[in-house]
Amino acid sequence: MIGWNHTTKKEANKALKARRNAIALADIDPELCEGNIKLEITPFESFSQINKYKKYLATIKNLRIVEENWSEEEGLNILVSVQVPLALGRLLEDMPEVARVQLNGEKSGHNGHKRGFKKMIVVMKTPVVEAEPVLV
Repeated sequence: MIGWNHTTKKEANKALKARRNAIALADIDPELCEGNIKLEITPFESFSQINKYKKYLATIKNLRIVEENWSEEEGLNILVSVQVPLALGRLLEDMPEVARVQLNGEKSGHNGHKRGFKKMIVVMKTPVVEAEPVLV
């Protein structure tokens, strides 16, 4: 009987510790995202930069690229599906091609129809162009 109590107590302590860790992680990044999220990509240098970015996106576990759209009015939009709650903003900011990520709390729509997904604005890094010396 005593062995059973120690085992039960040990299991309860493990569960409690796991729950506390999960709560602590949630407190670190309150911007956990789940479901469909529209990524608005602004400005980008070239489509090769976007291809690199999409390769990085493909490496994120539990994230799937659903759709890509490009238009002159809206620019490039990538719709992703996040299967489990992720600190997506932080993951995106850690990518080498990304300068900054901003979560827009509004629900986004298409042609005036509301769709159930959040919008994130992803600002890509622009290369630093060194000025060429002018020969006088």
